[in-house]
Amino acid sequence: MTVVGRQSRWVWGIIPAISSVLLLASCGGGGVEDVKVSLKEWSITPEVPQIESGRVRFVVANDGSEPHELVIIRSDLSPDALPVVDGKVDEEKVDLIDEIEPFAAGTTERKTVNLKAGKYVLICNIVERVPGEPVESHYENGMRSAFLVID
Repeated sequence: MTVVGRQSRWVWGIIPAISSVLLLASCGGGGVEDVKVSLKEWSITPEVPQIESGRVRFVVANDGSEPHELVIIRSDLSPDALPVVDGKVDEEKVDLIDEIEPFAAGTTERKTVNLKAGKYVLICNIVERVPGEPVESHYENGMRSAFLVID
């Protein structure tokens, strides 16, 4: 009878400890932080300008009327100073972290990345070329935003 009593106390003592560990794991200890981002002609608007380093899930809504993409670049340059060739940011000359390929207006896409502390730029790097018309660069038209990741 004494052994059962000790086991019972051990079980009742361990349950709160396990619950605390599970709660911490689900609330940030290794979790993913969501950042909502709105894309539209001609802006990129993250709901927050900065976030703590770690796993970040970008929840990106195309609130515009045409396809857009989200490219995540680590850079100390100003958002409007990235190297451009023919209206497009030269992705070979920047620290491209990841991207969401072009997706339709009125839809939402998600991308989870692990971000270290530093300065980032979020851009849409689509370039439209219609014969007889000037090149339309989403980046040059203003689809860029600074984003900071802190420790």
